[in-house]
Parts: sequence; structure tokens; C-alpha cells
Amino acid sequence: MSARSGWKTAFAALGAGALLAGCFSVDPRVRVKRLEDEQRDLNTKLQAAEQSVKDASQYAAEMASPGQSGPTFSLYYTPAMLEQLSTQMLPYRMQGREVHSKLDGEIIVERLTGFRFLSRNRLSCQAFLRGVNVRYTGQVPSFAKKQVKDFQSALGNGVLADLEVQLTLEGNILHAKAEAVSARLVSKRDASAEGMLQDEMNKRTLRTPLNFDLAILGSSAVPRRLMVTGNHVVVTYAP
Repeated sequence: MSARSGWKTAFAALGAGALLAGCFSVDPRVRVKRLEDEQRDLNTKLQAAEQSVKDASQYAAEMASPGQSGPTFSLYYTPAMLEQLSTQMLPYRMQGREVHSKLDGEIIVERLTGFRFLSRNRLSCQAFLRGVNVRYTGQVPSFAKKQVKDFQSALGNGVLADLEVQLTLEGNILHAKAEAVSARLVSKRDASAEGMLQDEMNKRTLRTPLNFDLAILGSSAVPRRLMVTGNHVVVTYAP
């Protein structure tokens, strides 16, 4: 058995139950729930896109006529500043089951790098994470045990996940909803293993947004608008 076919076999053992449940479930509520979740996701992205267009128009108007919008001020964040700020919340530890339902142990997000600003109030970055004492707890056929052990070892060596993050502002709270667009095992590349890991991250780890309070301690100013430009994340405050 080749190394590549071995990895595919291992992930077939890891994922077969979940795939079969999703494809052949006799309960239509499962399919309805999945469709509702997808529709909710699409609605959220559409609302964020519409808000970003509105924010861009207001931002352009303020740049053209400074001071006419009242006593406001803005904070500008560069990619380097966001990377520096991320070090204050890292390393971030989570249980293995937050990445895959049958994983025991810990997953540690060690760093976020490579911030780039995208259209529609989005940004991209790269997360490096690794497993500590990770162990698959499900039943594994004897022929796949070595491949599962190799996968556990590969998680320990690290994963690079490319993320796209949608930013939205609600009151004082910044919502950052991330989606993994790829996941790469550092020590042993394999498309099947990495695809499974990416899917599980999106279904579990990244299912809910991270929330950040943008209120300024000791100030009555409140955030009124968030805007992602080609060079900055701009947060505008007003009294």
C-alpha cells in the first residue's frame, strides 16, 4: 500500500461514519437543518457585503469633506499591527474534539501571520496550529491503525491553515467570522487528509465568530463604522 493510499484509507476510517450519516440519513430534518445553516451563512455574507458598500460610501464622503460629519476620529490598523495584537491572545488552546469529534488531546493555535486586506470588509491570514497528545478515540480497522497514528504525529508537527475573515461591527462589538480556505500538514502533505481537516475546522472550530469589544477604556466615544481598505482596518469613533 502506498503512503498516499494509506492516508486515504486512514481518513476513510475516520470520516466514513460522518459521511454516511450525512448522505444516507433517513431523517429529512438533518438535510433541512444543513440547508438552513447554508442559507443563514449566505444571508450573513450578503448583509456584510451590503454594509461594507455603505461604509465605503460614507468613508469616501468624509475624505472628500473632512469635518462635515461631526466630531469623529478614526483608528487605523496595519497588517503588522494586527499581527502584533494577535500575540496578546495567543497561544490559544482548545480541546481536540473542537476540531474533530473523535480527537482527544489539545490543539494549540500558536501564531497568526500574513495579514492581507480584502474587499467587502474581509481580511486573510495564516494560522499555525499543532496537536499535543492528540489521539483518535473512534474505532479504527487494524489495517488503518498505522495511518491514523501517522496522522496524529503529523498534527503534532503542525498545520498551516489559510483563513479568510469577515469583519462586521454591531454596537461596540467586532465580530470576526473566519473560514478555512485550505489546511496543510507541515510534515506530510496529503490532499485527502488536509481536505478532511479543513472541513472539520469549518464545521466545528470556526463555526461561531470571535467577538472583540472595541470600546475605549475611560472614553465616552463609541465605534460607529468599520472599514477595510487596501492598507488598513479603519474603525471610526464618535461621541
